[in-house]
Amino acid sequence: MTEATRNPERLKATVGYILSRGAELHPDRIAVDDLLNGRRLTYRELDGRANRLARALARQGVGRGDIVATMLWNEHAIVETLFACARIGAIFAPLNVRLRAADVADYLGGRDCAAIVTSADFGDRFADVPARTRIARGGGDGWLDFEALLDAEEAGPLAADIPFDEPYRLVGTGGTTGRSKGVLHSHVGTLFTVLADIAEFGLRRGWKTFSVLPAYHVAGMEWGMLTVLWRCGTVVFPAKTSFDPKHFLDEVRARAIEYLPLVPAVIGPLHAAWDGEPLTDVRVVVSTAAPTPLALREKLADMFPGADLIAAAGLSESLNMAAQSPGEFLTHPAGIGEPHVDTRVLILDDDDREVPRGTPGHVAQRNFNTALCYLGDPEASAATWRPRKGDAEGLHWCFTGDIGVMDDDGRLTIVDRSKDVVKTGGESVPSVEVESVYAGHPALSDCAVVGIEDAQWGEAIVLVAVAADPSADWEALAAELYRFGRDNLAGFKVPKRIAFLDALPRSHFGKVLKRDLRAFPFERFY
Repeated sequence: MTEATRNPERLKATVGYILSRGAELHPDRIAVDDLLNGRRLTYRELDGRANRLARALARQGVGRGDIVATMLWNEHAIVETLFACARIGAIFAPLNVRLRAADVADYLGGRDCAAIVTSADFGDRFADVPARTRIARGGGDGWLDFEALLDAEEAGPLAADIPFDEPYRLVGTGGTTGRSKGVLHSHVGTLFTVLADIAEFGLRRGWKTFSVLPAYHVAGMEWGMLTVLWRCGTVVFPAKTSFDPKHFLDEVRARAIEYLPLVPAVIGPLHAAWDGEPLTDVRVVVSTAAPTPLALREKLADMFPGADLIAAAGLSESLNMAAQSPGEFLTHPAGIGEPHVDTRVLILDDDDREVPRGTPGHVAQRNFNTALCYLGDPEASAATWRPRKGDAEGLHWCFTGDIGVMDDDGRLTIVDRSKDVVKTGGESVPSVEVESVYAGHPALSDCAVVGIEDAQWGEAIVLVAVAADPSADWEALAAELYRFGRDNLAGFKVPKRIAFLDALPRSHFGKVLKRDLRAFPFERFY
């Protein structure tokens, strides 16, 4: 084989390519419109600032394989830090802005963090995290000033020396079933992911998005930002750090936003704040991160009648899983569609054998962004990414922990997380199925179903409900919910107990924390 056919230069293609291309093709187009900080950046300006920060980090001794932890709002600095790390081969490690100082220290402990990039809002969260370099927007005692560092550097391109199969990003898992683990992704995996999302969601050139998905989350990055930046569109960040449904609707309408990735938890509040006038400029809405019951799907269809409505799913360990085709949103309300173009999905029994179509089983998937590992946790890595027993290909698959079923047309439905299936009276009851039924009850604004240990049933099905009217008579409402369950569910799937809360505990990405509900000291069951 000749040297030309083994040319290693061809492998030099980091995530930074996305921004370089935009700066070359549309230098004067707005890339990021940061309403929080009142700053609009063209592709040329964003590219230059990412290069300046990359040089500043390198001057501080940060380089290939070093971890750069960040905690930032949805704002221009998190985009600049992402691309700066990519260009010097550092590992971008964005953190949830809701984490406490103890959580941050626990997650970053032992990871040998080379640098921290944050804002004055979050400096105290890193008090117990050792790092060689500490950079903050707004500076502060013991912190280098973000803008001053950029002002001291050149904006021109850097040498491209990083192969695309090297580590690029460390993200925390959702932590819905246990302690958050650090998932390590590669540049090439992210590039494949973003291209697949552009194809699946039908993103067009120059589209705008209003980015309310957290920018520190993989879906907020891949689905919410990088897809739009690769198409040389505009990412608009909200003016507020907490979700405001009226602000959201006003901005989407005023700016003629075309693309909206959302989580199901915001759909109800959006519909309640909606003035009844359809939002006709939106072309694509993607609902992700949790099941989207029919009642919420119908609300999206009310608000965005001209848009392609798509339910999609992914996970930190492997990113893309599946996405619906336009037109399936209301006709297949339990589903998440066919596997992404970059993804293979198998439904397996307990011995790793494929089950017949229509039969529930364990979801295993393999794609180009199957993560490299859980950093520093080889035991958990070996359990999640492993060869399938008896597989002639000998490939490693990502065992997701989901229970799913695939129909004859290749469409996937997630039945439940394996840990959330309630084993009651010898029957297995998917909590998602019961939740989907109760999600349509007009007296509830939110609900979740868990199994709680019970001497008679093994596990008792418990409906944890949030009443739409906080002053409702819970005794009477519980009686109505029991009647509703008997009318709409098989007898063994009807909840044995009902509890009420003012709000459900949720992760930073809108997923209900069922482990918290299972351990919650409810004062009373109905």
